Amino acid sequence: MSSRRWNFRITPVRIGMFAIFALAILMILFRYYTGLGYTTNLSDEWAWGAWIMADMNVIALAGAGFSMAIITHVFHVEKYKPLSRRCLLISFIGYVLVLLILIIEIGRWDNFWRPFVSPGIHSPMFEVYMCIVAYMILQVIELVEVGTEKVAPKVNHKMHKFMPVVFIIACVVPLGHQASLGSLYLAMPAKLDGIWATQMMPWLYLLSAFFVGPAVAIVENIWSNHRYNMPTDTKMLHGLTRISACCMVVYFVLKTVDLVTRGQIGNVFAFDLQGNMFILEMFALCILPIIISFLPVGKTVGGLLIFGLSTMVGLVLTRFNTVYTGMVEHLGATYFPSFLELFTTVGLFCLAFLAYLYIT
Repeated sequence: MSSRRWNFRITPVRIGMFAIFALAILMILFRYYTGLGYTTNLSDEWAWGAWIMADMNVIALAGAGFSMAIITHVFHVEKYKPLSRRCLLISFIGYVLVLLILIIEIGRWDNFWRPFVSPGIHSPMFEVYMCIVAYMILQVIELVEVGTEKVAPKVNHKMHKFMPVVFIIACVVPLGHQASLGSLYLAMPAKLDGIWATQMMPWLYLLSAFFVGPAVAIVENIWSNHRYNMPTDTKMLHGLTRISACCMVVYFVLKTVDLVTRGQIGNVFAFDLQGNMFILEMFALCILPIIISFLPVGKTVGGLLIFGLSTMVGLVLTRFNTVYTGMVEHLGATYFPSFLELFTTVGLFCLAFLAYLYIT
């Protein structure tokens, strides 16, 4: 009987990523020793910067776990189950990355336990924090269930009895914090440009986090298949683009109606920084992917890859525009992350990539 040993190939790129992470650890320790004010370009005007931007983007992209779980376990589209498992891993690594960034960016990281004994039930941040903690616990249970299939079949058989309940709860919990992330900036509507400052933000954030999930699954599947010399099922992946594209149409209509009813459509076509960035955001997030999905090119590997990457870039732009573009004019000050902020973020992303490569 043949067996395969779990190994991790060492390459110059991987050594480089590990070196960057090691240096980032030193910078994190320096940040703890000196404080946020000395090591970042944050200020009273720009209290949130690169780290909150990274948090919001990673959580949204890691939403691939819950969106693919809904498609697979709620709507019972079984052909996407292998993709759902891959997205579960991506999601778990992403949420661990978010927690690491939060530990760095929060001034009093040692107070992480206080929400459990002093709940701020009226704060969106409280909901985000508790939902993330609950979701990570559920993800651990799901990963244990996958891991016991071959290692401990008896344990796996027992877990099957309550896993449907775990899947259902794991599909519901992310709805809370994905939407609540869109509520954070509603606390400061006077500082956020009217193009983005809308009561629809929670719903738009939730919907975009859902339809970016299939895009992440598509990009990961194409990359993995290419890396391990496996064929890519373009027909299956094209079905995912249709699911995502239908949600994009709903998102585009909701956003357009919202802009018209609030009298902001003229600002979109003012061709200033805010208007141009919003047009770029919508083109990458909705328009280009929708067009690709309904054209023959959407059934090719190249078209599928463009669909996935464009959606992911558009999602990043939605969060970037909320955190920075929509705030820059109203705050009356400029912000650019310090070298330490940028390098620390890159170092943590290197750790996430290395963890994914090692596990896969």
